[in-house]
Amino acid sequence: MSILSCPACGLRGEQNPSRGNLSDVLLSGLTIYPFRCQLCADRFRTFLGRRTPNPRRSFDRVEVSFPVWFKSRRSSISSGLGYEGVIDNLSIRGCRIRSTAPMRIGSRLELEFQYSDNSFPVTIEEAVVRSIAGGAIGLRFTKLHRSEERRIRQLIDVWLPELLHSV
Repeated sequence: MSILSCPACGLRGEQNPSRGNLSDVLLSGLTIYPFRCQLCADRFRTFLGRRTPNPRRSFDRVEVSFPVWFKSRRSSISSGLGYEGVIDNLSIRGCRIRSTAPMRIGSRLELEFQYSDNSFPVTIEEAVVRSIAGGAIGLRFTKLHRSEERRIRQLIDVWLPELLHSV
């Protein structure tokens, strides 16, 4: 895919098209595709002049390594049934955790991670387990305070440009 610039924030990098409505499908016949910025999440359309497949994810995940603590949303705080793991990739809307915790697809989790020793933990109020494979748990964030989303965007802003320049 070609390198595009977001009209809202100016980030240059790969953007993933996500055709969501009838007008997007019709315009894709003319190779005008919808895109969503990896950083600011602004949605825009642009002419590519060639066909492109519809990828599964709306946002690329950046490779990270952050310790994470998580628990089921159904368990009480006093039950102490929490698990530990490592977030090995992160996006504005989800992440992948490496852990041996027993999970089921559809489970709702609450999680906290810390990206440095000097930072306050980032709290995800609710995430849904979307996939489980080989000790990896794929999560989609469903409840996230605006301030925490802003902090995740700042983290991605640090790692995404490094990722784009290394390709």
